[in-house]
Amino acid sequence: MTPYETIVYWLLNTTAVTTITSTRINHGLRPVGTVVPCINYYELGVARANGMESATYSINCRASSASASRDLARAVLDVFTGSTGMGVYGEQNGFEISRASLSNDGGLIPEPEDGIYNSPIDIRIVYPISTVS
Repeated sequence: MTPYETIVYWLLNTTAVTTITSTRINHGLRPVGTVVPCINYYELGVARANGMESATYSINCRASSASASRDLARAVLDVFTGSTGMGVYGEQNGFEISRASLSNDGGLIPEPEDGIYNSPIDIRIVYPISTVS
């Protein structure tokens, strides 16, 4: 399993997230015309040192209102800070993770062309290089 597959696995298996988005979670850019609320995420960069990889991903939480967008971002952040009880640390579906944390909270970005709001958060996951399949 790759890091980006692991992220979507965690998000799709977290009720607090799928209650809001259903299955509207996309890797890469948000497809044009995607119904909100939805999530799209993509890799910002990867670093390697001492047998470990550290990948940073931007997770964009979009909704029709500012408060709904921020609520979705909080639900996503809970996944990666371990408060959902999903066991993000350790092995999850064959992917061993050593740490997951918030790297940056992008606040709230209005997207007037679509009449929606985006609350991007950047998360960093750290895992042994040998974990990547």
